[in-house]
Amino acid sequence: MKKIIQLALVLCLVIFSTQVAFANADKVTLIDGADITGIHRLALAKPLYMQADKLAPTMDQLIQIESESSKVARMYVIPYDTVAESIKADSNVDIKALDRHKAAKVFKENAGKYADAYAVLTVANDSRTSFFFDVYRAGTNELLYSYQIQANRSDKDDVSTYQTLCEQFYKNFERSIADQQKKDTKAEKKK
Repeated sequence: MKKIIQLALVLCLVIFSTQVAFANADKVTLIDGADITGIHRLALAKPLYMQADKLAPTMDQLIQIESESSKVARMYVIPYDTVAESIKADSNVDIKALDRHKAAKVFKENAGKYADAYAVLTVANDSRTSFFFDVYRAGTNELLYSYQIQANRSDKDDVSTYQTLCEQFYKNFERSIADQQKKDTKAEKKK
């Protein structure tokens, strides 16, 4: 009986250490005073990305990955292409044809018409792929929330890794919203 308990304990430790070893390193930053509980519609801006490897996704693939990964989210996520089409229909400005800086400016000016906030993804491809998501309030462009996640050393710079990192952003963003709602509810009960 004693051997069985020892074996079970060792097995639990191995399983737990394996899960920890393969978890992506991430960091959440909620800006002091920022209220993210009112975000129900999130628009996606064009990512800041340069394809570093031939096997890595192209810009168009990354935009599609970022949009498709939002299926894990319960909030309404508006893909970049949809926002671009809406801006073109409403303002007669094709932001896909503009240079990066002008397109970003027009996107920021119009994002408030379609969403409560917008997210900008920045991809860094060094020894490991890192994603930086910054969420801004639409209309004021005030930074509300930042999320950084880094792929494991064993992860390839491919579509699958990019999709996993994007899904983690959506899950953590919604978890942060739920945590802030709980804190607000507790604060109201204390009053």
